[in-house]
Amino acid sequence: MGMGDGSSASLTLAAPGAAHVLYGRIPGHVVPVVTGRTPIGPRAQNASLRLSISLSLRNTQALDVLLAQQNDPTSPRYHSYLTPQQFKDQFGPTQQTVNKVVSYLKSNGILVTEVTPNNLLLKAATTVGVAERAFLVGIDNYVVGTRVVYAPSNNPAVPASLASSIQYIAGLDNITVRQPRHIVRPVHRYAGPIGGYNPATLSTAYNATPLLNTGANGAGQSIALFELDGYNAADIDTYRSTYKLGTGKYVNVLVDNAVNIAGPGSIEVELDMEVVSAVAPQATQRVYIGPNTTPGVNDTYNQMVTDNKAKVISTSWGLCETSSGNAELAALDSIFKQGAAQGQSFFAASGDAGAYDCGDSNLGVDSPAGDPYVVAVGGTNLHTGTNGSYGTEAAWDDTTTAQGGSMGTGGGGGISSYFKRPAYQNGLKMQNANRQIPDVSANADPVTGYSIYCMTAIYCQGWGIVGGTSASAPLWAGIAADVNQYLTAQKRPTLGNANSMLYRLDTTSLPYPAYHDIVLGNNLYYKAGVGYDLATGIGTLNIWNIARDLVALPGGTVKPTPTPTPRPTPTVKPGPTPGVA
Repeated sequence: MGMGDGSSASLTLAAPGAAHVLYGRIPGHVVPVVTGRTPIGPRAQNASLRLSISLSLRNTQALDVLLAQQNDPTSPRYHSYLTPQQFKDQFGPTQQTVNKVVSYLKSNGILVTEVTPNNLLLKAATTVGVAERAFLVGIDNYVVGTRVVYAPSNNPAVPASLASSIQYIAGLDNITVRQPRHIVRPVHRYAGPIGGYNPATLSTAYNATPLLNTGANGAGQSIALFELDGYNAADIDTYRSTYKLGTGKYVNVLVDNAVNIAGPGSIEVELDMEVVSAVAPQATQRVYIGPNTTPGVNDTYNQMVTDNKAKVISTSWGLCETSSGNAELAALDSIFKQGAAQGQSFFAASGDAGAYDCGDSNLGVDSPAGDPYVVAVGGTNLHTGTNGSYGTEAAWDDTTTAQGGSMGTGGGGGISSYFKRPAYQNGLKMQNANRQIPDVSANADPVTGYSIYCMTAIYCQGWGIVGGTSASAPLWAGIAADVNQYLTAQKRPTLGNANSMLYRLDTTSLPYPAYHDIVLGNNLYYKAGVGYDLATGIGTLNIWNIARDLVALPGGTVKPTPTPTPRPTPTVKPGPTPGVA
C-alpha cells in the first residue's frame, strides 16, 4: 500500500478520527536498494514487527563543543569524560519527550516494551497494519536478489510536534543484514598449528613484545565485542591452551532475547575472541550478542554505551554505508557520540571488498567504520622476516577471488557518502570534505592470515587460517587495551575516544615512529602511498613505539574518574505482547 515518497518535511493529512493534523515526515527511511523497484505486493497486515525507535539528542551543539574540548590537550576538559548518567542529564532526550512519544505510540496501539537507560531508544512491538496507520507509511514486499523482503515505500510521518524528537524508526524493513568481515583461507602455511600467524609472531612482527614484557597484557582491562551470533567457549579455551595464554575471562551480555548458540557466524565471534586473546590475554572479554536485525544492531551498540563497562570496543560486522538509509547512520552516530563522550574507543572492520564495499562496481565504504567516532581498521598483506620480525607490508588486494565482492577482495577504504570530514583528519592535506577511511590498518589478507581454532558443527572444523579486516579490528582493539593499561601505570591519559590520539601520533614530532607507512599496493582502486592514503590510512602499528609516544605526547594530565550514578529504573517495564512473535 505505497503512499508516495513523502520527502517533504511536513504535510497536512487527515488522520484517523481527526480532521486535519499537521504531520512531519522523518527522512532517511526509504532504503536505497528498493528505490525505483516495483513492489510485488503489500506486507501482510498482521505480520509482527519489532521496532527500536531512536529519539534525537538535545543540546547537540554543546555536545560537539564538549567532544572537541575532550580531544584538545590545551582544554581543561581534555580527556574529562562523562558517566552515562551525566550524558543523559546533559544530552539525552528529556523524560517529557519520552513520555510524549510513548503516549503517541500507545494511543496508536503500539506496545512499548522498554525505554533504554539513556532515553535514546524505545523498544516496541506491533504489527504491520498498526505501524502503517500510526506512521502513515506503506510497507511493501520486494524481491532483492534471492530474498523477498519488506520495506517502507515512503518516509514515516508523525504529528509535527513529535517529528523533531524522533530520529529513526528501526524495524520497518528487514533488508539490511550485517555481514561479518572475515575470509577463510584453505591454504596451510606460516606459523600456526596448520598455518596462519600465531600470537608470538604477531607480537614480534608488530613490536608488541616489549610492551607485553612490562606486564601490559590487558590485566584489569575490559574489551567489549559486538557480535550477532554465538560461540563455543571451549574453542577459545583450546586456542588459548595451545598458545599458553592462560585462562580466558568471558562475560556474555545477551541483548533482546539473543542466545549464545553457535550458528553460521560463529567463526566471526571466535576469530574476534581469539585475536583479542592473542595480544591481550589477560583482558576480560565482554561479548555482546544481539539479533542480526537493524533494531538488534542499534540496541546492542546502545547497551555497550549505557553499560560503559569497557573502554575499548571491537566490531567486525558491517554493511555498505548506503544500504541502510541515512536515518540509520544518524541513529548509530548518536550512540557512538555518547561512547566518545564517555571515553570509549570503537574499532571497526573497514570491509573486505576493497574500495567497493557494496559488492558491486560502485565505490563505497562500510558502516559503522565510516562514522567519525569509530576507528576504521583497514587491511594489509604482512610478510615477516627473520624469526618473525617485521618484513614487508603492502595494501591488501586480490582480484582472483570474489569472496569480498564482484571486484575482488581487499581492505576497505574510501570516502563516506554521508559523514563530513572530522577535525582530526584536517591536518593530512585531504582534498575531500567528507570523512575518509580507513584510519589505520593491520594484516588482513587471508594468504597471510591468522591461526584460528573453531569447531562449531558444520560451520567450521578445527584449526584454520582466517583473514579479513574482521581480524585486523580486534587486533587493534586488543592492543588498545594493553596500551591503556600501560598509560594508566605511567599516569598518562588513556586513549579515550581514540581517533584523535592516533592521528596526533602521526602529526606530532615524537621520539619513535608509531606507524609503518604502507607505500605499496592498492585496495582494488586507491593506491597506497607516502603519508595518509585511502588504502591503508595512517599505516600499521608499531606497538611499543605507539605506547612510548603516547607517554611522551604533549599536554594533558590524568583526570579523576567521575562517581557513577546508579542506573535509573526504566520508565516503561517490559511486558507480554499477545499475538506478536
